[in-house]
Amino acid sequence: MNPRDRIRLLGAGLAGLGAAPLAAAQSQGPVTDKPISSEPWKVVMQISVDLEQAYEGLINIQNVLQLDPRMQFVVVGYGKAIHFLLDGTKAPTGAAFSGIIGGLANQGVQFKACRNTLDFLKIPTDRVVLEATLVPAGVYEIIRLQSKGWYYLKP
Repeated sequence: MNPRDRIRLLGAGLAGLGAAPLAAAQSQGPVTDKPISSEPWKVVMQISVDLEQAYEGLINIQNVLQLDPRMQFVVVGYGKAIHFLLDGTKAPTGAAFSGIIGGLANQGVQFKACRNTLDFLKIPTDRVVLEATLVPAGVYEIIRLQSKGWYYLKP
């Protein structure tokens, strides 16, 4: 049997094995667990690709905070995704990002907007949601937080 046939056979077998557990897992509802640490973990999340990535990332944070409300998050927005931090921007679901951001900010999540991106795109800083603070450079902010022991996450 040649290597390509082996890969096809393996893929078909794995697909067959994974279908039933996946269907069962999808119907079980949210996962609940104990907090993963006695100390709150600190996570910096990079949102730089697009609005879909921003929405996915914020939903991920909501899910994690349900498991461990003591987790600390800083969300850094820059690049093409900076628009999620602007008043009036809608998520792919049609909900206003500002509402999602406000809810997360009430749970302690911090939001940082990259001034370099805003300047490059000629976006006035007064369009940034109230919950976000400006940082000189988004990438620099991520590196700065990582140097202080924050975990890095990019959805």
